[in-house]
Amino acid sequence: MDNISVNELVDSYESHLPREVCLNVAKFVVNEFKDKKIILEEYIIAINNLMISEQVKVINCTGTLLHTNLGRAQTEISFNGHASNIEFDLSKQKRGERNRYLTYSMNLLLGSEGVCFVNNNASSLFIALNTIKKYKDIDSVIISRGEIVEIGGSYRLPEIIAETGLKLIEVGTTNKTHKKDYISALKKNQNALVLKVNRSNFSMSGFIEDVSIKELKKVTDDYGALLFHDMGSGLVVEKKFLEKNNIDYFKNELHVQDSIRDGADLVMFSGDKLFGSIQAGIIAGGRELVNSIKESPLFRTYRCSPVVTYELQKTTNLYLSKKEASIPFWHSLQITHEELLKRVKKISSKLTLDHSIDDNYSLIGGGSMPELKIPSPVISIATSEDRNILSKLANLETPIIPRINDNKIIFDIRSSFEANDEIIIDALKNL
Repeated sequence: MDNISVNELVDSYESHLPREVCLNVAKFVVNEFKDKKIILEEYIIAINNLMISEQVKVINCTGTLLHTNLGRAQTEISFNGHASNIEFDLSKQKRGERNRYLTYSMNLLLGSEGVCFVNNNASSLFIALNTIKKYKDIDSVIISRGEIVEIGGSYRLPEIIAETGLKLIEVGTTNKTHKKDYISALKKNQNALVLKVNRSNFSMSGFIEDVSIKELKKVTDDYGALLFHDMGSGLVVEKKFLEKNNIDYFKNELHVQDSIRDGADLVMFSGDKLFGSIQAGIIAGGRELVNSIKESPLFRTYRCSPVVTYELQKTTNLYLSKKEASIPFWHSLQITHEELLKRVKKISSKLTLDHSIDDNYSLIGGGSMPELKIPSPVISIATSEDRNILSKLANLETPIIPRINDNKIIFDIRSSFEANDEIIIDALKNL
């Protein structure tokens, strides 16, 4: 067959990708294959694969409210990229303190003296340990064996601690750690700090024992040691809100405010989990310790962008204004079964393909409370109905992501905004 030029190949298939991207793909395909028909086929496949891998808005119908692969907490980004006074004092018309209002309001919300913000919670732990190691002459970290965790993306706690140069000292056993275990370790390691880690992505039951922050604080005070608490998920919502909306899933979950009140010197948590905002790591606690982190040469490399701090500010204001229901994560949790069923029935009434309305359950996700199942009505389609349904949904202008359960495609709209219901209806009608 006749050869095809790179430009001819690019012109043969319409794509919204930049021409430079298409030319680069075309060059590779032309060099890799000789047959014109195969070149055309491989080029189309490669371009389609690139287009579907672009970061775009999707509709989360998995029922997992904090879906890590879909960006965890959903939030309407309201910062449009304009200039901001993030580090400019409008009252003095000159350079000012970065995130001054956010720092003030977050301290007010958490009951902390100091707070700072980094790009995720893994960063929070690393920079806190790395800074305090030098600031307080710390050489080791004491932690319960039952709290040495691994989370998604191959994050392993011992490896993070090793990167700081600190020695990891394990105490207790997998299922039981006593106060005496910490005391014994502190007696032998006078330059150690104690780290407590929330087991947010797994649970333990049966013959277990743990030591609370309040009890640990008494121990660390007796030995002049620091107490850090990596809370991971970061629950800050008022207990009154949970009670008012009959949300009893978190009755055994420690609030960030409780940990600070009970004496943790530093607390770390994620912005995009139970806090319900954008990806960030939030470090709160004593003013002196937080300031030492802010003054670290590393801090600038972990610092959040204006977009992130603006969204954190917006979410913090909602908590302080008692408008938790306006935070998408908490709105999803307070929706009743009856309200969801009404939406599900409305969608169902517009569909012609074979389906059923079933009782199922939603999940928190994001490595938070893995055993919790929230009863939710769902739309179910047998996978034998059309094996291409998932592919068709993924290739929509606004992709829709359901889940597979018991050989059924499940549409759980607890994790989707009500404004998306019409888009879901149109998509399912046109399958």
